[in-house]
Amino acid sequence: MNMRTFLGTASTVLVSVLLPMSAAHAVDTVTINYFTIGSSDQDANHLGFGTVNNEVQSLLGPNGLPVLNTPAYGCAAGCFSLVAPKDVLPTTGEITYWSPSLNNGGAGGTSDVTATSSATVPLPFNVPSNFFPPNGTGSGDGGDHGYQAATLTGMLNVPGTELVSFSIGADDMAFAYLDGVNVCDLGGVHASSPGTCVTPFDISAGNHYLQVFFVDINQVQSGFSFDVTTQGVTVVPSVPEPSTFALMGIGMVGLLAMARRRQRQGSGPAPRIALG
Repeated sequence: MNMRTFLGTASTVLVSVLLPMSAAHAVDTVTINYFTIGSSDQDANHLGFGTVNNEVQSLLGPNGLPVLNTPAYGCAAGCFSLVAPKDVLPTTGEITYWSPSLNNGGAGGTSDVTATSSATVPLPFNVPSNFFPPNGTGSGDGGDHGYQAATLTGMLNVPGTELVSFSIGADDMAFAYLDGVNVCDLGGVHASSPGTCVTPFDISAGNHYLQVFFVDINQVQSGFSFDVTTQGVTVVPSVPEPSTFALMGIGMVGLLAMARRRQRQGSGPAPRIALG
């Protein structure tokens, strides 16, 4: 055996050994984007108290943001009935806590949302209290601090067609989506409320774009937790390009069909969250 052949064989053996080891020790990770909302925002300390699972509609809006589930934006039954956010785009009903360019909650309808940082973080993500700006490291909310908002994004890979379960918790709100379809709705202003949710339909094998939206908009505490709890499902940071979405076609068709059936039935409540 010459040296080149030996090195090639050795490399193949080494890769075959290391790849299973790395997979076995892989850690699910997502991208987190942090935002600070100004303390003078029109919604700060002005929203309705309660824990509900119908604050947002089944599908993300055209700007990729959660849509408020009220009659003003097309809800016909099972609508959100607490005092609702006003940081909402009037034409689409999208809630804008996560968009510095589209937010309208500041003085004179200007934006008071600032993007402050982004990072890669492991799952489970678990900061059940004191999740304050800036970037979840501050000492309080309101006043000079503002309020913490954040998004988690990643590519979720499902090995086979199955239901996928999550753990989610927030003080105040958190909404999770797969391929733009709502799978967890933990709405309302409330103390830290950890719970679980399960997709109400089977998720097809392959890649699915995961997005989680969190906001604290009321003093005096703030917390955010999230994890994918189904065994064998992996998550990596990724921002999908249009071509990636095309490859997701089969899975997205199933998700959208279920969501539209729910909308035809009156934009009913999102998947139930079991608190506890």
